[in-house]
Amino acid sequence: MLPRRLWAGRTFLDGFLGGGSVSLYAKAQGFKVISCDIAERALTTGRALIENSRTKITREDVIRILTPNPEPAMRIEREMCPAIFTQNVARFIDRTLAVARVSPNPAKAALLRLLAVRVALLSHPMSQVRKGTIHRVTTGEYESITNSCLKRYVDDALRLTRLDRVWPLAEQINAGVFQGDGRVVVASVLDVLPTITADVAYFDPPYPGVMSYEREYKVIDNILEGASRPTSPFTAKDGAAMIDGLFEQAQHIPVWLLSLGNAVVTLDELAEKMRRLGRQTKAIEIKYQHLPSIATDEKNASNREFLVVGWDPAAPLLQGLPIATDALHEEASA
Repeated sequence: MLPRRLWAGRTFLDGFLGGGSVSLYAKAQGFKVISCDIAERALTTGRALIENSRTKITREDVIRILTPNPEPAMRIEREMCPAIFTQNVARFIDRTLAVARVSPNPAKAALLRLLAVRVALLSHPMSQVRKGTIHRVTTGEYESITNSCLKRYVDDALRLTRLDRVWPLAEQINAGVFQGDGRVVVASVLDVLPTITADVAYFDPPYPGVMSYEREYKVIDNILEGASRPTSPFTAKDGAAMIDGLFEQAQHIPVWLLSLGNAVVTLDELAEKMRRLGRQTKAIEIKYQHLPSIATDEKNASNREFLVVGWDPAAPLLQGLPIATDALHEEASA
């Protein structure tokens, strides 16, 4: 749609920041990035990697967190150990969040919170952080843990909070810190879309008719916000209707990209939502492969991810570009 040579300096809106991968890629490619979200788990990533272009976690930060101290048990250890975390992981999370709270540097604080989340996710098989099973590591009931999970619990839940394990994790996070232009908007994209000027808008909302992020990341939300979050209306079975509101609010943005699952909506239905607002469209479906341990063969065979691109062929941004010109010719011929 928009040749790579034209990306630098253009504004890319990521309407649902989530884990931050798309925003981070857009930033790396020279876009000015605007990321929206309301969940602290997403905002933490945004502040650590999208807004931040300089600050990194130091080895001294990690040593400070791991240095034994006589402090009494804090919230995560008191409330989530041993049902959700082993004591060493719970203490690490508490200690990391405590150091983040007193950091005078907001970017460093966000990086440390992101490190705490990373350790929490890695301490459970398939990053599914929830009650059950892990307490058996504390009681020594290893024989009652399935072989596929045992290695993660032993190698990570028991050994993850050592310097030789934590520092490489910090370096992985630091690799996402580089020069670029990004800012995070703490708001629902539906509320702020009319006020945002952008060249490209990427919409990857929670998929309707599937498990909600709020349920999947309930413990992570509790760690960062002290409570679970209400389920997003996009996740409901009729959540695809919310997309119409997105597009109506985004008509001033020349190029749209929509990513959505196929649980309750078809590719043609999504493309039609764009065409009703005068957009030319291209749409593809991509096979979505879940981990074998969390999805049936039937689900893996039928699951698809849809990617729909819609553009305004009359937008000044696209004038003279081949695909916009071809679209105008096709419309004239029709």
